[in-house]
Amino acid sequence: MTDVPLLTVATVGAYLEAVGLVPSGVPVAAEELGGGISNVVLKVSWGEEAMVLKQSMPKLRVSADWPFDRRRTLVERDCLQLLGRLVPGAVPDVIFCDADEYVLAISCVPDGGTLWKQALMAGDVDDVAAGRAGALLGRIHRLSALDADARDRFADQTVMIQGRTNPYHLTAAARHPSLAPAIEREVARLLSTRVALTLGDYSPKNLFVYDDRVVAIDFEVAHWGDPAFDVAFCLTHLVLKAMRFETRSARYLAAAARFWADYAAEGGGLAQEPDVVCELGCLLLARIDGKSPIEYITADPTRNRVRALAASLITGGDGSVAAALGLAQTQSEAGAPVASRSGAWT
Repeated sequence: MTDVPLLTVATVGAYLEAVGLVPSGVPVAAEELGGGISNVVLKVSWGEEAMVLKQSMPKLRVSADWPFDRRRTLVERDCLQLLGRLVPGAVPDVIFCDADEYVLAISCVPDGGTLWKQALMAGDVDDVAAGRAGALLGRIHRLSALDADARDRFADQTVMIQGRTNPYHLTAAARHPSLAPAIEREVARLLSTRVALTLGDYSPKNLFVYDDRVVAIDFEVAHWGDPAFDVAFCLTHLVLKAMRFETRSARYLAAAARFWADYAAEGGGLAQEPDVVCELGCLLLARIDGKSPIEYITADPTRNRVRALAASLITGGDGSVAAALGLAQTQSEAGAPVASRSGAWT
């Protein structure tokens, strides 16, 4: 059943009453939250109660054709339940799941937090927050790798293929034929590396920062895979901001270095550094030329600098995160093409 209606602010109250989450006749207040490109997300409250409802959409809110299996709602439910056991307090609680309507009800994040993306975009670049984000991801990878049931529970890679490698990597590869063989090799390596729970969307837009911790949301792309993907995915967003906001580039890249250092201290060596760097290159290119281009980089000079950096990381380099961030700093400051290890200008 894939043609179920999408919830709205107007209809969610009747839905909650029908499934027994809200008593009959009790008025419900609802507001639409930023659901990104893939979900309807509503915050609902009645009396002293509140929750967030997520409902997956069959096609994403992008100009390109991007179908995405709605059963990813069930993936997110399973991931939240696992993480609630592995890293309690770091993710919302699951309240209810409707597998027929693809609706997931979860607890609201605690008051007092700031969405990390909002802080970063405003120029509030906190190395401590970056370190906590890295450390949490490292713990998730390390602890999940030891979980006897998680490998089978998240073995299906459909969400990764439909949600990431096809619309990101392979779309970018089709637009850059000279890089396509290297990107396709990276996709094959990525999908064949199965070592831990990989979240698939670990980024500043899905992390709330508090005085003493971070809380993560959004796990519909979770699968048993390569932890290097999650590390590169978060680093991508910090590097893109460094490329876009040149006067703050050193601060964003220092935060990226702190994220990586604290991740590495917690992650047990599961994410291989050369794989992180190559994947970082692929994801940087994908956020310019994939099906989900980053919304805050629209000027061609900046887009071309990101493409040049991405190509250098995909095709060569010494395989260290420090060197990759150094290239990003050079590119953001100089605005000149970066040479790959082979000496070819990209």
